[in-house]
Amino acid sequence: MKLLKPIPRKEGVQARTVWVGLFGRFADELLSGLFVVLLPTFRSVFNLSLAQASLLLQILEYVAVIVEPVAGVLNDIWQRKWIMAFGAAVCGLSLMTMGIAPTFLVLLLGFALYGLGTGPMAHSADILLVETHPDAPERIFARSTLLDTIGALIAPLLVPIGAFIGLEWRWLLILAGASGVIYALVIGRTPFPAINTNDEAEEDAGLLQTVRANLQTVLRDPQSRRWLIFLLILHVFEIPFQLKTIWLNEAVGMSQRMIGFYIAFEMAIGVLALLLLDRLRESVTVQRLLQAALVVMLLTFPAWLLLPGIWTRFLLAVPLNLAFALLWPISRAQSLAAIPGKAGAVTAIHSLFSILPLTLLFGLFAQSVSLTTAMLVVQLPTILVMLWAMVQPD
Repeated sequence: MKLLKPIPRKEGVQARTVWVGLFGRFADELLSGLFVVLLPTFRSVFNLSLAQASLLLQILEYVAVIVEPVAGVLNDIWQRKWIMAFGAAVCGLSLMTMGIAPTFLVLLLGFALYGLGTGPMAHSADILLVETHPDAPERIFARSTLLDTIGALIAPLLVPIGAFIGLEWRWLLILAGASGVIYALVIGRTPFPAINTNDEAEEDAGLLQTVRANLQTVLRDPQSRRWLIFLLILHVFEIPFQLKTIWLNEAVGMSQRMIGFYIAFEMAIGVLALLLLDRLRESVTVQRLLQAALVVMLLTFPAWLLLPGIWTRFLLAVPLNLAFALLWPISRAQSLAAIPGKAGAVTAIHSLFSILPLTLLFGLFAQSVSLTTAMLVVQLPTILVMLWAMVQPD
């Protein structure tokens, strides 16, 4: 029996196109995972406060919130090949900038550049995959998330591997950035399906009128609204995890090398969860899967956060991450598939979540209390809210 069963794709779509789409999230997680796991190193080298470390991530989100809605709506109208290739090239250049950064301001510029490229690359890949697999959006998105989890798994492993072979963290960033530029060239040479609006009125309307109509259609649709709200709550839950590597270092006592192994361990658990999702989705409803996952998170997250010991984190990470890994692929795929042909508009609205300065606010809050207390106060209630949302009838 094959580990992963074939997923039927839309007629005329080449396998190469699907693979290019699948590697969009892989590239995003590989590149972003590398600089996130290096946050403790950045803090040490550039003598950063928690607020400054949060600002690196917040500036990325602020640039992204300007670019991603535009890239999202254009994905419903223009050829997404060039949007995606642009994003991959800029992401690669951003890591090179981080790698050569002599000061905090240049490092900040590198993070800002990543915000410019991440949406056009990753979101275009999401839309491409869902629209080329209309009969199984959750399954193809699970495959995409499986690959991006592998990318996120590789990223932290590069740090201890680099240290073992004597490769400085700056060269890790430069070489990873070069791989992003190469990926952009591959995208540019890959055939993409034509954009279909499925609406003659849209074809005759101007650009702004079409964009406005698409956004209104999404906002008026109950299923689209439901999944966008769920994604917003999930976004709030994930904010504290952006400083997880600093928390593991300062609150738990892990070294930079141990952090790399721990993050890789979490990613390996995520891979297992996504393999299970690909099989479970054939017999279990989306709502039941999310309900079960959120109950597990509610029971394990406080213990993972509060109990002492490094190896306690490894043990409790197994059930916690088996559950947590299911939330994003299911909710994201459901939102993109809610209205055929309007996935770009959904992505544009989803991207606006980052306009809220949540990462910076969380960093300031954590600095005033403690990182552990701030994580508990923010994340436990959001698990409860997501669980409440999933027990409500459609």
